[in-house]
Amino acid sequence: MAWAEQVARSLTETFAGSSGTPGVVVAAAGVAEAGAATQVSPPDTPADGRFEIGSVTKTMTATMAALLAGDGTLSLDDEVGRWLPAGANGGITLRQLATHTSGLPRIAPNYRPADPGNFWAGFTPELAEEGLRQAVVSPGAARVYSNFGYQL
Repeated sequence: MAWAEQVARSLTETFAGSSGTPGVVVAAAGVAEAGAATQVSPPDTPADGRFEIGSVTKTMTATMAALLAGDGTLSLDDEVGRWLPAGANGGITLRQLATHTSGLPRIAPNYRPADPGNFWAGFTPELAEEGLRQAVVSPGAARVYSNFGYQL
């Protein structure tokens, strides 16, 4: 795991040193066959601290979907109705969700913020599925940026 630790430390030091912005937290992970290591800067960042990480997780989600497609667990052309109770929107494909071409709105129609300090708190997988069944898609829309599509 020494390699993973070295990578995480190097990335954290590089990005933390270049930002110099108070309030910015830099986290990095190194992953190797022997295991994973993480680093955070500043080092006194509380482990249970909350902060927005933005859309960076979309790249992680897309990578996981690609890996699952590569090993045959799923196909990007699978319809979401195969995996979720989607109602009339069951024909939307995983590829369309991943490429923002599903026609789904940016946010689920049933989303109601429960905690202004934690934007998605309380928005459960069950609520996302309900939102999928309620959503009105924009057929033929070239691209509609959809956080909702990635939640699904």
